[in-house]
Amino acid sequence: MTAARLFRMLSEYSDVILFGIWVTIQLALVSMVIAIVLGLAACFGCLSRSRLIRYPSVLFVEFGRNTPILVQLIWVHFAWPEILGVKFSAWTSAVIALSLQSSGYLAEEFRAGIESIDKGQIEAAQSLGMTYRRLMRRIVVPQAVMRMIPGILNQFVTCFKSTSIVSVIAVPDLMYQAGLIASATYLPMPIYSFAALVYFLMVVIIALAVRLATAHLPQFGYFADRHRGN
Repeated sequence: MTAARLFRMLSEYSDVILFGIWVTIQLALVSMVIAIVLGLAACFGCLSRSRLIRYPSVLFVEFGRNTPILVQLIWVHFAWPEILGVKFSAWTSAVIALSLQSSGYLAEEFRAGIESIDKGQIEAAQSLGMTYRRLMRRIVVPQAVMRMIPGILNQFVTCFKSTSIVSVIAVPDLMYQAGLIASATYLPMPIYSFAALVYFLMVVIIALAVRLATAHLPQFGYFADRHRGN
């Protein structure tokens, strides 16, 4: 197949390809926002003194981290409707599965960031009579956030790559659209090669952005420490 013919074919299906790329980006962004919220909740649950809160939170985190994304996707899309009596669209099932997996990793990232804070600061705040909520809001979380950001950004890259699996439940992402085009043109090799190239370029761009963003974090942390010291 000549390059000119491939270019004409891709131009003919450009709307389909662009729509698939847009769906892929949407899935990654929405799933990460939900995963951050769930991860924070699970993190504080794991740190709770109450066993009724801590044990379910730990189970949630371990399930999210130790179950393959394909298993979670199939389970959510086909088993949850039987369990909950509510049928989800393929897009919603994909978001739930991606959020479930990412939230497990993010919860551990958040916990590590919180526990990395110097115990002396926490003990000093407690000796002043500061409540647990105020301690977390004023002392622990502002410092821990800077240490969490690299892990959050790296998890976004992982979540973005994981979106390629959602085509198995007919979510119209880039891989699903590539499959439709390959079936229509009987040219799987160039189509899937092009899809692989698009994924590669998008992930490289995101990874470079993450690297540039995290490269400046030590500077922010340094100035924050200077500000607190003054």
